[in-house]
Amino acid sequence: MSFQIIAPTNQVRLTNVAVVRLSRGGHRFEVACYRNKIINYRQGTETDLSEVLQTERIFTNVSKGQFANSKILLKCFDTSNEEEVCRFILDKGDVQVSDQERAAQLESTNREVASMVCEKCVDPVSRRPYSVAQVRDAMKAAAFMVHPTRNTKQQFLDCVKLLQKKNVLDIERAKMQLALVLLDIDSDASDNLERRNSAIDLLMKEGVARSDILPPKNDDDTRIIFQSDPSLYRQVDGIARDSAVQGRLEIIQQCVTEEGDVTLGSELERRVQQQQHNAMEEEEARNKSLVENKEVDASSNFENDIQSLSNNFKSNLTVKESAPSDDDDHYDSHTTKNVANSRKAQKAAQKKSKKAKRREKEEQADRDQRIAAEKTRQKERAERLGLVDNSDAAGGNNGSENKTEGGGGDTKPCNTCGGAFTPGEYRSHFRSDWHRYNVKLKMKGVAAVCEREFLLCDSDAFFE
Repeated sequence: MSFQIIAPTNQVRLTNVAVVRLSRGGHRFEVACYRNKIINYRQGTETDLSEVLQTERIFTNVSKGQFANSKILLKCFDTSNEEEVCRFILDKGDVQVSDQERAAQLESTNREVASMVCEKCVDPVSRRPYSVAQVRDAMKAAAFMVHPTRNTKQQFLDCVKLLQKKNVLDIERAKMQLALVLLDIDSDASDNLERRNSAIDLLMKEGVARSDILPPKNDDDTRIIFQSDPSLYRQVDGIARDSAVQGRLEIIQQCVTEEGDVTLGSELERRVQQQQHNAMEEEEARNKSLVENKEVDASSNFENDIQSLSNNFKSNLTVKESAPSDDDDHYDSHTTKNVANSRKAQKAAQKKSKKAKRREKEEQADRDQRIAAEKTRQKERAERLGLVDNSDAAGGNNGSENKTEGGGGDTKPCNTCGGAFTPGEYRSHFRSDWHRYNVKLKMKGVAAVCEREFLLCDSDAFFE
């Protein structure tokens, strides 16, 4: 039979080892420990080194089985006593956590989080806590992962949020029972009652339900006992310190839960109270929605009235300004009849103030005056040049048409100046001063001029 010879023979091979390593004085020192014992030693539950260390020797490398020299120990630790050096390394060294130790640590943290959920959370209907087994099953169903280094309380809060988000377990934070005590100030009973009412109003604004506030024993009672969610503690403490309240906050009970066996009478009473509470909340929500709907309806009606008035006003102005210059009298009479027959226009005219009507008359008079002055100027210029508007305009249009017909190809008409142009002339015509001048005349309500008349005009009067 052949035997395996391990060389060198002075090496020490250990199994089931957890290594604690410490670097000091430029050298590395290690000790070999049993798994799951280092944490017990550091927590103080295990004091016997023989139960912690596999061997009371100090290594420079445990995996290779190399021991540390006593001279190096004396130089780095000022002692060659290996027991003292082992204790120092166990206290100050870095632990290479094994898989079993890591699993044990995660299991312990998971158990702590589950127990904290059981203590601080309840079922929202029965107000009773869940068992640890129920909570751990819900954590597993919600895929909650425990972090090895985070704080237990923070992981507890994250776990509750995850359970509520995934709706794995119907759960909520147990309410705290608090007492807001009004400080004794030289004031009469009416002032104390006013401070109490102001404190109750502030609590309800922060989210405390009316049903969670206990009624006072008498008119001189200075204690307001109520139940609140733990997340509102800072806000409630700020209310107690408010100058309008002047009180202090006391904690009566950290977690309010139902205790004892469930009886038929207590369960019926609890359900009746829950139904009353739900009915009160529904009534408050209904009243609030009615008030909001009334405000919205009033604002929408007001906005609709304003919009209709503005539209009618704009439509009247548009009708008056867009009348053609040749048939002014006929167009004005026609539009006046249409406006008079319109019910909306009548309502808008009735609602207009005297200042608005006076302003409209002044603007219309100015506009008519400008149009008359422009017509007079056009007529004087035509007389001075010895031209007639209609014949010249027709002649200009015919001339432009003849010019475009000679060019051949598809033509496009200009509705402002008259005549038709080829595509190339059409683009250049829209950039010309003649077209721009006729556009301005059209905006003022004056008839357009022909190209010949435009060329004979004074250049200074183009764009006055």
